[in-house]
Amino acid sequence: MGFLTCWKINNRRILYIATTIFEKNMLTLSTPILSSLSYLSCLSLPSSDLNGVFSLPFHEPVIVFCITLLVILIVPFIFTKFKMPGIIGLILSGMLLGSSGFNILESSGSIALLGNVGLMYLMFLAGLELDMNTFVQNKNRNLVFGALTFTIPFIVGFWVCRHILNYEILPSLLVSSMFSTQTLIAYPIVSRLRLTKTEPVGVAIGGTIITDTLVLLLLILIVALKNGENSSNFWFILSGSIVVYFFFILYIFPRITKWFFKNTSTDIIAQYVFVLSMVFLAGTLAKLIRLEPIIGAFMAGIVLNRQIPHSSTLMSRIEFVGNAIFIPIFLLYVGMLIDLKAFISGWESLKLSIILIVFAISSKWLAAYVTQKIFLYKTIERQLIFGLSTAHAAATIAIILIGYQMGIIDINVLNATIVVIFASCIVSAIVTERTAKKIVLKETPQQFHAEKSDRILIPVSNPTNILPLIEYANLIRTLSKKSPIYILNVVKDENEISTKLSKNIEELSTTSEIHTEFVVRMDINISSGIVRAAKEIMASKIIMGWNGSYSTKQWIFGTILEGVLRDSRQPIYVVSFKSPIVSIKEIEVVVPPIAEFEPNFSGWLQSLSHYAKQTNAKITFRTTPEHRDSFENALLANGFKVRHTVDSSADWYSSFDNISQKGVDSLIIIISARKGSISHSSRIDLIPRLVSKKLKDKNFVIIYPAQLESTTADTRAFLSGTGQVSIEEN
Repeated sequence: MGFLTCWKINNRRILYIATTIFEKNMLTLSTPILSSLSYLSCLSLPSSDLNGVFSLPFHEPVIVFCITLLVILIVPFIFTKFKMPGIIGLILSGMLLGSSGFNILESSGSIALLGNVGLMYLMFLAGLELDMNTFVQNKNRNLVFGALTFTIPFIVGFWVCRHILNYEILPSLLVSSMFSTQTLIAYPIVSRLRLTKTEPVGVAIGGTIITDTLVLLLLILIVALKNGENSSNFWFILSGSIVVYFFFILYIFPRITKWFFKNTSTDIIAQYVFVLSMVFLAGTLAKLIRLEPIIGAFMAGIVLNRQIPHSSTLMSRIEFVGNAIFIPIFLLYVGMLIDLKAFISGWESLKLSIILIVFAISSKWLAAYVTQKIFLYKTIERQLIFGLSTAHAAATIAIILIGYQMGIIDINVLNATIVVIFASCIVSAIVTERTAKKIVLKETPQQFHAEKSDRILIPVSNPTNILPLIEYANLIRTLSKKSPIYILNVVKDENEISTKLSKNIEELSTTSEIHTEFVVRMDINISSGIVRAAKEIMASKIIMGWNGSYSTKQWIFGTILEGVLRDSRQPIYVVSFKSPIVSIKEIEVVVPPIAEFEPNFSGWLQSLSHYAKQTNAKITFRTTPEHRDSFENALLANGFKVRHTVDSSADWYSSFDNISQKGVDSLIIIISARKGSISHSSRIDLIPRLVSKKLKDKNFVIIYPAQLESTTADTRAFLSGTGQVSIEEN
C-alpha cells in the first residue's frame, strides 16, 4: 500500500512517491517499480496533462484500448484453465472495470461504439453459423421442435413474470422471449464424437434457427409497443415495410453477393469488407423501418450462410476478427452496464437469478420432453436435444441489452440474465457430453483403419534425448522397418538449423543400425511445425520426449504437446526413459475407464504387444473394478496373447500411488485421451501433473490414442456453432 504526493515547483509537477511495505517480501518487488517511478518523476509534464491522462476513469484512447486488449488477452486464458466459459470472464471483467466496480473505464465513447458493433457482429455470426442444410433435410421435425422450444419456454416465462415476479406486460414479454432463445454452445462436443449426422442433433439445430428467428420477430412487437405505436395504421405500414424488407434481404442480397464474389474471387480483403458492409446495410435498412438493427444482422447471417462455405478462408477471417476484437469488446461493454453494487448489496438480483435459472432450464427440458413423446424418441435422445438446446448466450444477451437500454427492464434483470447465461452454458455442456458419450457406447465402435506402413516422426531439440526415443520407436514398429524414422527439428529460420544435431543423429543411426532421416521445418510455432511435418511425411505415429517437469507457465499458456494434440489425429507417445530400454523387465499400464471404446484401442494395444515381445517384459494392466470385465473382454476380442495380468485399484488415483513404488526395471505406460474423445474426463487432464509429481524419476510413456479425425475448437470462439469446428477426415 502506498500514497502519492505531488509538489509544484516553478510551474512543474514533481512526483514524490512514498510507499509503505507491510511484508518483507514486498521490498524486492517494489524496488524496480520505485526506480521506474523515480525516473518518471524527472520528466517535465504539465499539471493539466497528468490530470487528464492518469485520472479515473481513463479517457485517453490509447490507454483505454490498451487496457481493453490486455483484458481480452488474459481473461480467457484464466477462465479456460478453470473450465469456465470465456464469455462469463469478459462480462465479469467489464463489471470490475466499469463505474460500479473500480471505475477504470467508461461505458460511453469508443467502448460503446465498438460494443454496439460487436452486438451486430454477434448476431451476424449467430445466423452465419447455423447449418441450413441440416435444417432442410428434416424440416418437418425441425419445425415441430422449433415451435415447441419457442412456445413452451415463452408461456412458462410469461406466467412466471406475471404471477411470481409481478412484472408488467412489456417486461414479461421481453424476459419470456429470453427463455425461448438458445445457442449451440455444446455443438463442438457432438462434433468430436461424430454425432452431427444423428437426428437429435439435426432437430436441435433446426429448433435453434426457428426459435431465435421468432424471438427477434417478437422483439419488433415489444419495441413498437414500448414506443407507443399501437394504432392499426401503424401496424399496417410496419407490416408492409417488413414484407418489403424481408423480400429485399432474402431475394436481392443473395444475388448481389453472388455477383460480387464471382468478380472478386482473389481479393479476400474486398470480400471481407463487402460482407461487413452488407451486414451493416441490413442493419441500417432495418433501422429505417423502425426495426432493431440486430434483426438485420441476423437476417444477413442467414442469407449469407449458403454463400460463404464454412471451410473457406473468408469464413475463417470473419470468425477470427469477430472473436478476436468485436465480440469480446461487446461482452466487456455488457459487463460495464451491470450494477455490481446492486448485485452484491441485496438479495433481489440473487433471488431473481435463481427463479430465472430454474424456470429457463426446466422449460427447455419440458420442450425436449414433449418432442420426445411426439416423435417417440428414446430417453437418451431427449437428453441430447435438451443438452444442446438449453444454453442461452448470443440472442439472450442481445435482446436483454436492448430491453435494458430502452428502459423496459431494470438493472436487476440484466444482472440476473448474466447468471442465467453462465448456469445454462454449464448445464448444456455437462448434459451434452455425458449423453453423447452414452450414445457412442451403445453403438458399435467405428474401426480404426490401420496405416499401411509405420512412418514415425520424432520431434527433437536436445541431442542428449534422441537415442531412447529412436530405440523406443524402433521397438513399437509393428510393420516393415524399411521406412526410416524421421527426426524433426523445428526452427524459426535457417540460422537456427543445428548441424551438430544432424551429425549426432547420423552417428546414432550408424551405431544403432536403425534407419533414420533428419528433416527440418521452419515455423514460428513449434507445435504447428510438428503438425505440418506430420502431414507432409504422412506420419502414422508421433513420439515426443518429456522430462516430467510441469510448470505454472505451462499450465497457463499450454504446452507444445497440447498444440500437437489439438491439431493432429495420429497416436502420440510421450516418452521418458531414465534407464536403458533393454533393462525393462515389467510394464505397468494404467487404463482409464471405457478406453476400450476408443477407435484406436487395437492400435496402441498392438504396439504394446510388439514392444513386450521384443523385450520379454510382463505386462500388468491396471483399471477400475467396475470396468475390469469390459476391459478383459476387449483384450480377448482383440486377440491379445502376450503374457499379462489385469489388476484393479480402488479408484483411478490409487493406480498412480501403486506404480510410483516401482523400480528402475519397470516401464509405466499411462493411456490418456484427447479432449472430447469417448474416454476423456476431467481426471485425464490431471495426468501431466500426476506424472510430474509421482513419476518424474521413473521410466514412463503417456499414450494418446489416434482419432478418426482431428477437431479444432477455438477456446476463444464465443459462439460455438458449426463454423467453429474444423474436421479433417482420413
